[in-house]
Amino acid sequence: MNEALWDLYQRTCQDEMVPLEEFVRRLAAGEWGAYPKADVLELLGELHTMMLGNIQMKMHEGARFRELADEVSEQTQAEFERLTAFVESAFP
Repeated sequence: MNEALWDLYQRTCQDEMVPLEEFVRRLAAGEWGAYPKADVLELLGELHTMMLGNIQMKMHEGARFRELADEVSEQTQAEFERLTAFVESAFP
């Protein structure tokens, strides 16, 4: 994984609370310089895996979380499909 991109993600999305979609759009606009499409896709893949893992862990915390797990997983899947499609079209 591109460590500089990971650090930028952490600083921007986690510390500054910028939504992931905005972060990806700003990456595509070159706000922080150029990043290869493959690196951005790899970051999205890693984040997707982490989020799905977090959803699975939350399922074990109670009935309400289990009830929502499928819906949240589907929403997460759709979000990452949109972001991946955007990256595929926006990055050279």
